Amino acid sequence: MLGPVQVLVVGVPDAAGAGELVAGLAALPVDGPVRCLDVFELTVSPDGQLAVDGPDPRPPSLPLFAEVVDEIAPVSSADGTWHLGEVVPAGSHAVVAVVEHNWALGLRDTMQSAGGAIRHEAWLDGDDRALLEALLAERGVLR
Repeated sequence: MLGPVQVLVVGVPDAAGAGELVAGLAALPVDGPVRCLDVFELTVSPDGQLAVDGPDPRPPSLPLFAEVVDEIAPVSSADGTWHLGEVVPAGSHAVVAVVEHNWALGLRDTMQSAGGAIRHEAWLDGDDRALLEALLAERGVLR
């Protein structure tokens, strides 16, 4: 059973930046606190067509995002659905990384054995992280 899995869609300026990011994510150790389950580079043409770049035109996680490479399909999330085409603008490059948070496996097991069930899950974006950091610093929690 997988631990918590996060999907990151990272905009990059060009193919060189994408290649560097893909290599860094692929190099994460499989037994580390965070491991990369899948990573791929994509380009969205000016007319909105999705193209997977790199040696594998059908990465394992692609069915989460598209049934065929040029089709952008909805992805389920706790707070609704989103589309890859909504987060990657036309005419741009991105890297999609699917990472598992192994550090949380014990926590997941503890919640399950206690009969707990996650009712909602969310990740803070950059603005919310900055706000949280300011709030914690205000209270002296962060220095």
